[in-house]
Amino acid sequence: MTSVARIAAPAQARHFATTAILALGIVIVLSPYAWLEEWRLVGFSGAYLPYHLWGLSPFALLAALIGRSYGISWLAAWVLVVPVVLGTVISLALTQSTGTGRTVSVGMPAVLLLTLIGAWQLQAHRRRGLQLPSLSLVAGVAALVAAAVVFGRLAAVGEYGRLQTFLVIGTSIVVEALPFVLLGAAVSAAIEVFAPDRWFAAIARLPLRLQVPCVALAGIAMPVCECGSVPVARRLIVRGVHPAAGVAFMLAAPVINPVVLFSTAVAYHGRNQLEMVLGRAGLGLLVAIVVGTIVARKGVPLRGEEHHAHHQHEGARVRGFVDHLAADLLLMGKFIVLGAALAAAMQTAVPQSVFTGALTSPFFGALIMIVLAFVLSLCSEADAFVAVSFIQFPLSSQLAFLAAGPVLDTKLAMLYGGTFGRAFVLRLAAVIVPVVLAGSLLFGLAV
Repeated sequence: MTSVARIAAPAQARHFATTAILALGIVIVLSPYAWLEEWRLVGFSGAYLPYHLWGLSPFALLAALIGRSYGISWLAAWVLVVPVVLGTVISLALTQSTGTGRTVSVGMPAVLLLTLIGAWQLQAHRRRGLQLPSLSLVAGVAALVAAAVVFGRLAAVGEYGRLQTFLVIGTSIVVEALPFVLLGAAVSAAIEVFAPDRWFAAIARLPLRLQVPCVALAGIAMPVCECGSVPVARRLIVRGVHPAAGVAFMLAAPVINPVVLFSTAVAYHGRNQLEMVLGRAGLGLLVAIVVGTIVARKGVPLRGEEHHAHHQHEGARVRGFVDHLAADLLLMGKFIVLGAALAAAMQTAVPQSVFTGALTSPFFGALIMIVLAFVLSLCSEADAFVAVSFIQFPLSSQLAFLAAGPVLDTKLAMLYGGTFGRAFVLRLAAVIVPVVLAGSLLFGLAV
């Protein structure tokens, strides 16, 4: 095959795909005249041409983007044809309805256009091989969010109780967690760029039986909740701290830091305040040390590329800090959003009466409260005010809630899985649950 033929073949494929998608769009947009009774009775009219062109616009955009240097591949375009066809058919079928159905019918092409723009920009980001957020990535995510918002407004999802509850819970979890993820990512980036290697070499030389509790106790100086401790622990492990010590820090910091203990003292003021604060700090530290030693003694897998570089001058240090901050925030943030969505779905679908109406003996009460903490996915700096409201459960069960929630909940399961792998989450849960159960039962006997 000559060079001219090799150049012409892709051009012919692009031309064929463009023509085929446009033709398919025209057939789909005009098809209701064959299968909708109301359209057949009224017949075609030039007055309806703007609506037909509006319905055809997603197909036209898809055709325009095929195979261009700034566009998407023709193979990806054919994959995107499926949602465009389905969305268009649904919107055409709703033209006979009234109220919300008619609104969705008119607005669906806008949703499809935004979705195509989002997919186009995300593919552009991947083609460039960028690890850090780029303008195309931001534009793609913004377009997809806009499509979801537009569809939500068109379908009036806020008018439906469960959907409204899902949106409120999911949004509140994300808004509550992301600032702490940002703080944790900033500390992580500072550790990577500014902390000298000799610090970590000194920690790494400590015997493991001493290194684990010492690093776990360092969590006292970290006023972050569970979301922020994950990127910091990840960075510690990368810089040479033993994985068992890094995991111990990750589990201890959100329980024993001063902000969390102070909120616990305020929540339990006048109700076994000292016992609950000391019990939470003691059980939290015990869980961190035991779990870190058992689960991570032989190491943990780290997802995502790691590259450690020494920056010699101030400008390079600042640039390195920003690069690492953005990378960690992007890595952790997407799992927080997914975890928040899953937690919101579980809270929406599972009635709380399933938990509050169950047996409240110390063992079953503690087990129920661990499950409840996993589902609710509360921030460790605010969970004490929720725990104290479960007055039908004994204090030992409330302590199980306070000890398990900051180290094992729905959003953290997603975050752990994205950082260390899914197998790590299962091993973590297999150790955390019995340790928390045993510790809470011993606390119940003591108080």
